[in-house]
Formats: sequence, C-alpha cells, structure tokens
Amino acid sequence: MTQLNAIPVEVIKHYNDLHRFQVSGLVNPAKIDFVHMEIAMIERDYPGIRESQ
Repeated sequence: MTQLNAIPVEVIKHYNDLHRFQVSGLVNPAKIDFVHMEIAMIERDYPGIRESQ
C-alpha cells in the first residue's frame, strides 16, 4: 500500500478521468487510440496504479 502513496493525487484523478471518458462514448473514434496510449503511459510510469483502482 505504500506504493499507492507514491502516486500523486493528480495522476490518479487523471487516470480515473481517462477511464470514465473512454467508456462514456464521447470519444471521437479517431482519437480513442490517444486515450489508450495515455492510460498505458500512466500505467507504465506508475505500475501500482491499477491495483489502487
């Protein structure tokens, strides 16, 4: 659980917002890859973020 504390709150909020946006149906299909890449970058930089959700 200490790894969760190392993840900035802003990053967790952005990660959650990206997931909400992804499933909302509001994403332009031509831009969905950008959302997926952004999520993947966050998961790469903060490996513990998935467990925190």
